[in-house]
Amino acid sequence: MIRLILAVFFLFYLAESIYAQNLLELTKSDMPIILDGIIDEAIWELIEPFPMTQFEPVYKAELSEKTDIRVTYDDDFLYVAGKMYTKDASTIAANSLYRDRYSGDDVFAIIIDPFNDNQNALRFFTTPAGVLFDQAISNDANSIAGSNPVNSSWNTFWDVATTRNEEGWFAEIRIPLSSIGFQSKGGNAEMGLIVYRWLAYHNERHIFPAIPPNWDRAEVKPSQAHDVLISGVQVDKPVYFTPYGLMGLTRLNELSSDSSAYFYDDEAKVDIGFDLRYNLTSNLTLDVTVNTDFAQVENDDQQLNLTRFSLLFPEKRQFFQQRSGLFDFNFGRTRVFYSRRIGLDDSGIPVRILGGARLTGRIKDYDIGFINLQTAKSDDLSSENFNVLRLKKNVLNPASYIGSIFTSRLGAEGETNIVFGMDGDFNIFGDDFLELRASQSYDKTTPDESRYNIEDNSIFRVTWQRRATIGLFYRFFVNRTGNNFEPGIGFYRTINTFDYFYRLGYGWLGKESSIFRQHSVNIGSFNIFENETFNLRSRFISLEWNTDFKDAGSVAGEFRYNQEHLLEDEDFKLLGQIHIPVDNYDFFEGRVSYWSPGNLRFRTNVGFEVGEFYDGYRTQLNIEPRFVANINLELSGNYQITNLNFDPLPERTVENFTAHLAQIRVQYAFNKQLSTSTFFQYGNVSGLTGLNFRFRYFFSEGRDLWLVVNQQSYNSRDQRSAGLPDLPTLESGSILIKYNHTFIY
Repeated sequence: MIRLILAVFFLFYLAESIYAQNLLELTKSDMPIILDGIIDEAIWELIEPFPMTQFEPVYKAELSEKTDIRVTYDDDFLYVAGKMYTKDASTIAANSLYRDRYSGDDVFAIIIDPFNDNQNALRFFTTPAGVLFDQAISNDANSIAGSNPVNSSWNTFWDVATTRNEEGWFAEIRIPLSSIGFQSKGGNAEMGLIVYRWLAYHNERHIFPAIPPNWDRAEVKPSQAHDVLISGVQVDKPVYFTPYGLMGLTRLNELSSDSSAYFYDDEAKVDIGFDLRYNLTSNLTLDVTVNTDFAQVENDDQQLNLTRFSLLFPEKRQFFQQRSGLFDFNFGRTRVFYSRRIGLDDSGIPVRILGGARLTGRIKDYDIGFINLQTAKSDDLSSENFNVLRLKKNVLNPASYIGSIFTSRLGAEGETNIVFGMDGDFNIFGDDFLELRASQSYDKTTPDESRYNIEDNSIFRVTWQRRATIGLFYRFFVNRTGNNFEPGIGFYRTINTFDYFYRLGYGWLGKESSIFRQHSVNIGSFNIFENETFNLRSRFISLEWNTDFKDAGSVAGEFRYNQEHLLEDEDFKLLGQIHIPVDNYDFFEGRVSYWSPGNLRFRTNVGFEVGEFYDGYRTQLNIEPRFVANINLELSGNYQITNLNFDPLPERTVENFTAHLAQIRVQYAFNKQLSTSTFFQYGNVSGLTGLNFRFRYFFSEGRDLWLVVNQQSYNSRDQRSAGLPDLPTLESGSILIKYNHTFIY
């Protein structure tokens, strides 16, 4: 027994010694650093540059160019300096001046895991033009239960300056420590750090530390970051107060009460409100919002729904971006918390948010997230109060946690919905993870006999997977949803179902002399059954392959066998046009896709799908071109054409239909402060043509002037078959001017 205890103590001592050797103490600067992109301060000569490694296209191959990256800090800021030497300066790519819009440019980046929890990180990167990009990373950059771990809509306060000459390009990044947030013990804080350089001309990435390309998004994976120490820091806790003012005009066409004509409902809009942010501690942030407004947010993309399930739209509103990954509690498409249920009705029409607060951060090994918001009464909804509380705690090892979530949606007229859930994500060994997740809902509208039935009002999932892309990878889950499960602030596609999924694949890297960077092949299947009868509802079995070229983009293909069993009363109209009757359907389809290299000025993604579809046939072509004309102008678009052909049936009035969905984006930046974007959409399924124009003058972070024009027009006006008057040309429109100004105290 004594020997065992001594052995355990020895192992702990050995682990601590290894950790201490790997911990890199950053040098603190005691002299001012001028942010000008000229790396000539004396402090930089006292700091050793990081040893860089080629990450891609060939891991650990010789670097084609010299890269020199150094990091320091003072009491207020973290500084990052990069010297991106380039033999031929004409190969340096700077294609855009648009904030948060990557266009195949060269990149200099730092990724910071502020709490050193190996799960969450912040990415700051810039280009030779000095454009700012910032993103929040969650779940160790893994897509857990279908969630996107990289949040590109997140923004914070920081700055950058760049220069370039015949030797290359040079950058200095300055990040306020208050924008990062960290846990300090006696003035010391441990963080994770990754730095990299992307060379667009060479399709090459230099990185520190030497992370192998064994996972998706490995270059931003917090668990692979190098541990660093900053010391002697007591961070200020500034207050960010951001009032806004908005004015404009909105117009909506409505049908008169006697259905004889349409009339314009015009409304002058004048609003004021504010957001306030305060770091209660270096690791806890409080956000308060009053009369919240999202006028500047780009319109949703129209989507073509070829399933019999609801569509999921991404969240673009800034208030919901801070630590958004913390609030993920997903069962695949089913989500306990879906922020778009707050401030938007079921049709996507905005509902006024009167105000509320959000608290996010970390205390010791607990991640904490809390949201409380109050909305006003709308045409379809009473005034409501929303609450979300999320807790996560590290257990066993840095990559594992247990957690819980609580949500409530309480209406002024007595509506009540409460959801509670618990989850755990356990790193069993290597890249193998076990996920456990369960949730229970209570809704006042549920019939009395089922309201307290745990089985009827719950959902659970068990998942085992290997989160890697090189070597053998696999994923298996089982999921059960009760027939009355109702997440009031969530989203679901099906209820009263039991489903299981498996995927088994293998990935490998190309040889150094090969034109290929990486290959993978996998087989998978998703199966949905009804709970009580265990009748099959939906199933697919697919064989997929993916190939990434070093210089020629990527190609992927899939061959799929589908089964769709429509039960009684489940017949539906595909795209609202072609009737699909109750029956059992078996059909095959195939898909091939190509993505051109991201460093080209003109590039495109092309996808082609063909095959049987229920009792008919489907052919679909999707083209996404993108043209970077120059550093000021970028054009992009998406055109999807879907042709459906079905046999005649007595109940089928339409047998053939061609769906068109077109989108065009035009972005013009006069400089890094002044920019415009125009987003045009046309769809013959929605019957609408949309225009969203945004003019932005970006004075500095938190100080913006916006001019936003929105217009939705009907494609066709004829409603004689429905016995109604012709539709007006305009369905709705608005022109709004908004200014927000952040004061820092």
